[in-house]
Amino acid sequence: MSEQLIIRLGSTPQQPLWWLIWSAGAAEVIASGQLTDATELTGLAERIGVNRPLTALLPACDVVLKEVALPGKPTRQILQALPYMLEEEQAEDIEQLLVVSAQTVQRDSQYLQQVAVVRRGLLEQWLSLLQQSGFAPRRLIPDALLLPVLEQPVALQLGSQWLLRQGEWQLSCIDDSWWADYLQLAALPEVLSYSPWPEHCTAQPHQLAPAELPLALLAQQLDVVSFNLLQGPYAPKKASNKHWAQWRLSGSLAAACALLYLTVVGVEAWQFSRQADQARTEASSLYKQQFPTERVVNLKRQVERKLAASGAQGQHSLTVLLGSVAPALGGTEPVLLNSLKYESKKAELKLLATAASFQRFEALKAQLQQQGFQVEQGALSQIEGKVQGTLTLRSKS
Repeated sequence: MSEQLIIRLGSTPQQPLWWLIWSAGAAEVIASGQLTDATELTGLAERIGVNRPLTALLPACDVVLKEVALPGKPTRQILQALPYMLEEEQAEDIEQLLVVSAQTVQRDSQYLQQVAVVRRGLLEQWLSLLQQSGFAPRRLIPDALLLPVLEQPVALQLGSQWLLRQGEWQLSCIDDSWWADYLQLAALPEVLSYSPWPEHCTAQPHQLAPAELPLALLAQQLDVVSFNLLQGPYAPKKASNKHWAQWRLSGSLAAACALLYLTVVGVEAWQFSRQADQARTEASSLYKQQFPTERVVNLKRQVERKLAASGAQGQHSLTVLLGSVAPALGGTEPVLLNSLKYESKKAELKLLATAASFQRFEALKAQLQQQGFQVEQGALSQIEGKVQGTLTLRSKS
């Protein structure tokens, strides 16, 4: 998504907030506005949605940027000790502060570590308020850090405050009522201002840049600045985790369905295997009844040899006749074959069968006749609601 949401927070939830939707692809403002205080965040979420990547900005006056001289080349142990190296400089308990590392720079043989210090309570308060409103910030940045880096100081007015950037890692945020005094005390060189210059500050050398909507100017630097206060325990969850959470339920249901399907198929296969084993056992038993002196080794081969010996071969053989008759016995009302008698010399097959009705017997006779058989139907009798009778089949050819 090329659209990004920026919300400039206040030093307290009771102060005004500014927001802007920025299209990086078109380099233009989609929408912008101002909130009276943090209580209006929920309404903003309902109006514009919460799916755009959110960068939240803290006032630079609430974030202290420092360069800490390291005793040697930076190592993991030295960087972990940074909070304690700053402890004596802080008015608050170091445990109440979050020290976030940025870049390490080297000047001559001295290594300097850029760090940002912010009160944990303030950071956690704003994260809680944003999350309660439905927002999930991906980045939290001091606002003045998004001003362009130039050889001269750069200033921008945002509400009742002036943001000032002097170099890569030096920021200020000054109330409008103190701006003139600050400029006089700081003795700054010529300042490049992206906002109209106050008349009571004309003594300060300045140059006016083309006027910009404050958050639009800051938004243009989002891809340039990589720093993020949300590190360590405050780091946002990876996008992959979010996608997995969205699809985890569907994936679980799909896996459960697949397991159920495989279980059903497995049970059916087991049932079919048992039925096949049972059918083979019954066939072997019938064969032994007819030929008690023979040992069953290969039932199919032995039956074929018996059929061949009886003269049941060629186009009028028993197997050919049965293969032609079998489809007619099936259907929505299958016909049960009780017994059959085959005379090879006459190429005649006599069936004793049971059907559901007289009409089914008539339909069976008509279907066999259509297949090319001469069919003689014997007497039909009704037994226990079923119809039983004989059919004698001969091939016409």
